[in-house]
Amino acid sequence: MSYVSEALLYVCFAILTGTFILRVIPEHRRPLIQVPSGLLLACIIAIPILEFVPIHQSAVLFAKDVEIPYGEMVKNILLELNNGKAWIWSTVASIGLAFLLGLRSFRDDKHMPKVGLFIMFLLILWLGYASHATSLYGTKGWLVHSAHFLAVTAWIGVLLAVSWFSKDSRNWDAFLGWFSPLAIGCMLITFIAGITLMTFTTPQYVNSWMLPYGQMLLLKHLLIAPLLLFAYTNGFGYRKKLNEDSSFNPKPWLKAESIIAMLLFIVTGALGQQTPPHNVKETLQSVSPSKLFTTIYNGHFSPDLTLKLSIGLDSILMLAAAIIMMVGLIRMYRDNKVYPAFAMGLLTSIFGYFALMFSIQG
Repeated sequence: MSYVSEALLYVCFAILTGTFILRVIPEHRRPLIQVPSGLLLACIIAIPILEFVPIHQSAVLFAKDVEIPYGEMVKNILLELNNGKAWIWSTVASIGLAFLLGLRSFRDDKHMPKVGLFIMFLLILWLGYASHATSLYGTKGWLVHSAHFLAVTAWIGVLLAVSWFSKDSRNWDAFLGWFSPLAIGCMLITFIAGITLMTFTTPQYVNSWMLPYGQMLLLKHLLIAPLLLFAYTNGFGYRKKLNEDSSFNPKPWLKAESIIAMLLFIVTGALGQQTPPHNVKETLQSVSPSKLFTTIYNGHFSPDLTLKLSIGLDSILMLAAAIIMMVGLIRMYRDNKVYPAFAMGLLTSIFGYFALMFSIQG
């Protein structure tokens, strides 16, 4: 359940942030976007509910271990731990934003998107305050995690809102004129912050593949490859397509890109519920190895393993298959065949995964 709640939480943040960003942009610089007010309200109400799920699970676990009533344990978490304190402030902000969105006069006010964006920024900061990075590295971890999540929600949020809630393709050149630089900037921040977070939580990257956390992190990184391919074609290919064919509809391609982004959210949600392996050997004393890893790994598993990558025929064939799928995706884009391109994007990640796993040696 926690995996699902975490993924839904990211989607709620993305929809709200993307919608408010688009409403700040003048109408002549974007397509017509109509996100239902009921959906926005549902997203903002869902945020404190979804953020409470891990608190509930921790309270149930700890209450059982130390034989303290559930209610008393929840109270202790809310008043003493970072994620509890962050939940209180997030709940207050969510209630306030939900109240404002419920007022028709506020929904129609030109300053509403700015207020909404400010509150979303605060919610992102509080979510970062509750993160593993903050608990381990204090302010530095808090700022890096918050920057990472802010960049992702801004980029993917606009993508979700445009792909699923735009009513036309007007002003597409003008939209790409500001969205492409925004997306590139967000990607750069995401990569830099992501690498920094990895130095905090996963200094032994290849060895971490023995653990569920490492497997989820690897899958997350591999899903970025097709997402970037779609982002590249969407960002740089649309103008050429529109100039060649005025009837070209970009929405199916944006939807394909957004679906891959939501898959990334699901994997990230699963990642957030795993134990970060600061030291893989020590973590394996309390966490079972990944069943996926032990199934694929040919050698004898031991907590003392030190993994390394060694190129062999199997891994070369899988890597070649991944490259063929990448080339095929671009070719399908040129032929305007979205479903084969989407399938090839996923196969790029799958073949890339096996290429890496087949190259592991202990």
